Parts: sequence; C-alpha cells; structure tokens
Amino acid sequence: MGWSHKRSRKRRRRLTAACFAAALIAAGGAEALRAQLRAGPTEQHKVDAEAADRGRGIWAAECINCHGTYARGSERGANLIHSQLFLRDRYGSTLGPFLKKGHPRQSGSASADLTQMQVEELSHFIHQRVFDTLRGSPIFEMQNVLTGDAAAGEAYFNGAGGCNQCHSPSGDLAGIGGRLSPPALQLRFLFPQARGRRRSRFRQPGPAIRPTTVTVTPPGEPAVTGVLAHLDDFNVSLRDESGEYRSWKRGPQLKVEKHDPYAAHIDLLDKYTDKNMHDIVAYLETLQ
Repeated sequence: MGWSHKRSRKRRRRLTAACFAAALIAAGGAEALRAQLRAGPTEQHKVDAEAADRGRGIWAAECINCHGTYARGSERGANLIHSQLFLRDRYGSTLGPFLKKGHPRQSGSASADLTQMQVEELSHFIHQRVFDTLRGSPIFEMQNVLTGDAAAGEAYFNGAGGCNQCHSPSGDLAGIGGRLSPPALQLRFLFPQARGRRRSRFRQPGPAIRPTTVTVTPPGEPAVTGVLAHLDDFNVSLRDESGEYRSWKRGPQLKVEKHDPYAAHIDLLDKYTDKNMHDIVAYLETLQ
C-alpha cells in the first residue's frame, strides 16, 4: 500500500508539471517556458546574442527615439542602464509585466501587444547594453565623462535634481573637483553607498559610508533606533547603540520607520538621463 501510494504521488507530480509546462507553452511558446524555468531571482541574466540581435530590431522600431541607441536615455525617456526595475529583470520577468500595463511605442501600437518572445528578445538586447558598460566586456572602453555643460549641471543640482537640499558646494562638496577625478566624481554621486565595497582604480578617500538605520516602536513601549540588520514583510531586526541585536515580528501595531541616507540618490537613478549625468560631473569638477 505504502509503495503504491508513493508511486501515485509521483505520477500526480509529473502530471502537474506537464500541465504547467503546457500552459506556459500555450501562453507564450517554448521560449517563455525556457525563460520561466531558468530565471531565478539571484541568477545572472545570460545574454543570447542571436536573440539580442532580434531585440535590436524591435528596439530600433519602437524604443530608440526615447531611450537612445545604447538605452542610456534622453530628454524624452529614462536611462535603462541604471533602472532599478530593469536591473531586477530576468528574461523579461519585470519588463514583460511593465509593458503589459501600457507604455508608449514609436509605432503607436499598444505595448501589451508584444509577444512573450519579443519581450524576451528586448530583454536580451537591453541586458547586452548593460553588460557592455562593465569592465569585463570585450568592448568596454573608459570614455571621457567630462563632456557635459557645467551651467546645466548646476541648474539641475539646484533644481530638478534637488541635490542642494542635502549638499552644498561651499560645505561638504567644497573642493571635491580637485580631490576626485571625473570618473570618480560620477561614481560618487551615482552610487555613494557602494564606495569601498570593491577595489577600483577610481576609488579615492572620502567620508565613511553611512549605515541605514531603523526606528521600531512596539505598541505601548518606547521607540528603539539602531542600525538596520534585516527587514522584510514579517520581521525587522537592528543593532542598537550598545551593539545588542534586537528583533520583532511585524504586525499592524508595530511601527517601523526606515532611514536610508542614500534614498534620494537611489530614487534619482530612474530619472537621470545621460546628459544629466555628464552635466553634473562637469559642474562638480568646477568645485575646486
């Protein structure tokens, strides 16, 4: 009986897996099935060069006017190289749902009409553009980043970028253009929270990385503030001033306030255009 019951369970699991595969194929074809089965949240996207070439055609027909030749954005569209939404994408896993909600296309057609295969090919193409910016890429070449308009950079700093709300050219940024090279300046304002995490020929001394903190207020108890150790939908934990580790289960009565000192920089990654970045570098370089 026991052996027969186990065999029956195995048969049900095989049938369930077969039904799941059939449903995926019906919804988007074999390519969609392969993408779903191989795309883990911690796995790196592996670019299929032939699919990326097909995606290039879709990009040229539907996306290039707003997002630029290299997906680095323009005055009309965001820089996808630094997009947090896209950097989490695996084979169209976030790009597909985003397009299904509706996004302008050059042809005027609905973005939701793109097939699963076309979305995946676009994903391959954009990931290829992302990887081409990395030092490991065979076509990587350090470009001259000091090509922007300093006056436009100052206007963005004091205007749309909101940088002057936290920084001052006569305060914390005084002389920064004389201390850092242009590539280091660009890295510093794009990813200030990543400084010192890995070796780089552009890494230069600077202020210590400020940690993300959190304030937890249990019902009827005083608030506790400390360096964030872990935060998800179910638990929150921190280390308080004495170094003690403290943890709570999250619920409606538990108040949690996260304080990320680099939140403004992270938010801007989805808004910068390539021009904005070069203009800011040009402006910061004048702060000698």
